Amino acid sequence: MNKRRTYLLAILLLLSAGAIIIRKVKKNYVPRIDLSEITIKDLNGKHMDLTAFAGKPLVINFWGTWCGPCRHELPLFDKASKKYGSTVNFLLISDEPVEKLIKFKSENTYPFFYAQSQERFHDLGISSVPVTCFYDAHGNLTAKKKDPLNEEELDEFVTEMIK
Repeated sequence: MNKRRTYLLAILLLLSAGAIIIRKVKKNYVPRIDLSEITIKDLNGKHMDLTAFAGKPLVINFWGTWCGPCRHELPLFDKASKKYGSTVNFLLISDEPVEKLIKFKSENTYPFFYAQSQERFHDLGISSVPVTCFYDAHGNLTAKKKDPLNEEELDEFVTEMIK
């Protein structure tokens, strides 16, 4: 009887550990988002084609105005956009109502291109923000990062992308 309980307890512990690991992996999963999957509008409501950004590397940050870590990243993106100048495009995409994005932009002086996603982030496989995707000049995803970037990581990703 004790042997049976020991086996049962071992099986339960393994199942619990497996469930925790699966949850952690799912939480940190960043989908492979192809540019053709993203439909956006600019802040004037005009549909934008992401191929308009072709020819230059593109950094897309999926974010929210309400998200503290997202807002914390913005000075880093600002610094990087000044460092890399016109060689790299920086695009911030939110799935919030356009009015919130317009208000945020009017209160902040960041030079980014802001856009509204026409898909809910969840439909793109994004479970939480921030998520940053790096695309080369041909539109190929070269890197992706879930959670906030620090300055060193951002610089490494951009440097790798423009090689």
